[in-house]
Amino acid sequence: MKKYTGIFFMLLCACVSKPYSPYLYQEKLEKWVGKNREQLYAYWGYPQQQWNIDKNTSVVSYYQTEQAPTDDDFEPYAGIISAEAMEEPQYGLPPAPPLFYCKTSFVIRDNRVISYNFNGDDCH
Repeated sequence: MKKYTGIFFMLLCACVSKPYSPYLYQEKLEKWVGKNREQLYAYWGYPQQQWNIDKNTSVVSYYQTEQAPTDDDFEPYAGIISAEAMEEPQYGLPPAPPLFYCKTSFVIRDNRVISYNFNGDDCH
């Protein structure tokens, strides 16, 4: 009986999806610190935006947008943010499809990633 209870518990845990946590994405990005620009571009592709801070430092940014969230969480800020003041009437037009996004930026100095930043409601 004990054996079956353990198996049942493992299966139950496997079926429950993980809640969104920015710390999980942060852990993924932390692995890029110290990597060179070519490695970053080989994995992420050419950035959508790039700014030169000085001769040796630049910021590169990647944008990801989806019509549906990658983690099936259609209300990522539920209970955290109230946006009632931002609601707009549709004036008889069909509602716009939702857009979920993530912007990820890396600071590169002397051809090495030295830091990163991200924001959005669908960073995974």
